[in-house]
Amino acid sequence: MKKFLIVIFFTFININHSFSACDDPLGDGVDYSFCQFSEEQDLSRAYAPNSDLSFISFIKVNLDKAILMNTNLSNGNFAEASFFRANLYEANLEGGNFEKSNFTSANLTRVNFKGSSLIEANFKDSNLFGSDFTGANITNASFEGANLNNSIWIDGSKCNLGSIGVCNNND
Repeated sequence: MKKFLIVIFFTFININHSFSACDDPLGDGVDYSFCQFSEEQDLSRAYAPNSDLSFISFIKVNLDKAILMNTNLSNGNFAEASFFRANLYEANLEGGNFEKSNFTSANLTRVNFKGSSLIEANFKDSNLFGSDFTGANITNASFEGANLNNSIWIDGSKCNLGSIGVCNNND
């Protein structure tokens, strides 16, 4: 009987926890993985560092000036989202859809963009120092004035120092 009650207790905790995350308010370390949200939400100035936003849909979301340092946005759908002046330092955006997204003046230092779709994304004046674009689709993306120093380019080559607006490498 005691074992039966323990099993039921832990089952209830796990069920309750797994379904409540999508309703939790944004904050440090929140887990929104696999949640679906309505389009065009205004989450400007959101504070969600160290959070898990993987496999979610945030189409046309406004995350201007948001703090998303060390946040996992991998495999999510962020098409036409705005990250103007957002801080995504060391965030993981691997495999995500960021087509037509705006990263103007954003801090994208050491961000992982591996395999992401960045078609027509705008990186104007953003800091991409040490970011990794290996295998990403950057068709018609704009890097005007962006700092690409020490970034890993789509072909796996490293951008040299002085790579502003374009990846300069020896290849």
